[in-house]
Amino acid sequence: MQIKKSNGIATSRKCCSKKNNLISSAGMNISKIIKSYLESLGIILTDIQFAQIDRLGVAMLEDPLYKSVSKISDPNEIAIKHFLDCLIPFSLGIPFEKSKTIIDLGTGGGFPCLPFAIMLPNTNLIAVDSRKKSVEFVIRMSKLVGLNNVTGVHSRIEDLAHDSKFRENSDYVICRALSSVRTLAEYTLPLTKNEGYSFYLKGPKLDEELSEASNAFSVFGVKSENLSCFRVSPPLVPFERNFLLIKKESTIPAKYPRKSGLPSEKPL
Repeated sequence: MQIKKSNGIATSRKCCSKKNNLISSAGMNISKIIKSYLESLGIILTDIQFAQIDRLGVAMLEDPLYKSVSKISDPNEIAIKHFLDCLIPFSLGIPFEKSKTIIDLGTGGGFPCLPFAIMLPNTNLIAVDSRKKSVEFVIRMSKLVGLNNVTGVHSRIEDLAHDSKFRENSDYVICRALSSVRTLAEYTLPLTKNEGYSFYLKGPKLDEELSEASNAFSVFGVKSENLSCFRVSPPLVPFERNFLLIKKESTIPAKYPRKSGLPSEKPL
């Protein structure tokens, strides 16, 4: 298993100084809150992309459905915990831009789907959620921001993965704050094409989850050389963030994922 740690340079003082309340009379300015972090990480956005991020932040808070799809309502927390968190992966050297299709499972309020769609205008992003209101919210936000590369699917993951239209058909399948690694493997690998990747945005317990996932990896033909772990820590960002990239090389048996509820209730 390959462990990769971000090693950019940023001082705590510099990071903190950019974290002030930056709410203008016209609305929330996400870009000013996260710009210094992005610079420290080497992530480059165009003026158009920054404008889309700012417009998206304002549109979300103005939408009455937002509170039902996200528990985070403080503008600074939205900027850091949603937008910055979902942009960090673009500092890891992963060639997301080469992908034609990326599925975001359990999209919730559109994270990471919408930031990924802003960063990858030539990639088709598919937002999947079992809650219809989440899918409707994400599609509405994408239209308000002018994103033409986002589609939504209202479905349980277990059902979607047995649909021939989606099974083993995506370059990347991504998940954030959804479940443990061993459950995610059963969710994502059936949807990931061979030689494609599953990518998980994880918290500080990734090492523990990897140990628990050994049986699931064995079932799905995932070898240690198929795993790449990444860690980004302060002062580059305000919090430690871990990421897991799984390269898929084996076709998944047709019985997986198991019927609805089993992957999470009785993980492999």
